[in-house]
Amino acid sequence: MSTSISRLNVKPVTNANFSLSVGTVVPRDVHFEPLPAEVVEVMPQYRGYNFILVREDIVIVDPATYKIVDVLPRGGQSTAAAPAPRKQTFSDSDRAVIRKHARSSRTEQRSTRTEQRTTGSAASTRVRVGDRLPDSVEIRSFPDEVYRESPRLREYRYIERDDRMYIIEPGERLIIEEIED
Repeated sequence: MSTSISRLNVKPVTNANFSLSVGTVVPRDVHFEPLPAEVVEVMPQYRGYNFILVREDIVIVDPATYKIVDVLPRGGQSTAAAPAPRKQTFSDSDRAVIRKHARSSRTEQRSTRTEQRTTGSAASTRVRVGDRLPDSVEIRSFPDEVYRESPRLREYRYIERDDRMYIIEPGERLIIEEIED
């Protein structure tokens, strides 16, 4: 990651008058650079984000909110850095509840999907963990029985694509996990 960013000849921010911590909002007058494609290939959770250099750190910033989502050291093993902190991992019991819901909802939705395919109104969009969904993609809430069985899922939503379910963090419309049947 550091090598890819170094090749860009980005000038570091020298007068950072903000905290270098996750969640800090960067002032609007700071100029960001898009992350290089080779960085996003290795670290897909950063897709759609920009960065700035501050001293010896690579600061990953959400361009929509200007919030810092990660701070990585420029040298050393930066490609092995931990994923962005907001990536949620779910317990096996959470996944089991989600799979149970997915099976029952697929049965109900098969006729709707078949009808959409024949009318041409269904858009096939390839999605991956780390992608941010456009506003045009409808995200759905889980049914109440899912929340009763696994209350921690209450803050998440989902979409289904190609018989897979993707868990969404609704505030940023970020795909955080793929659940396979």
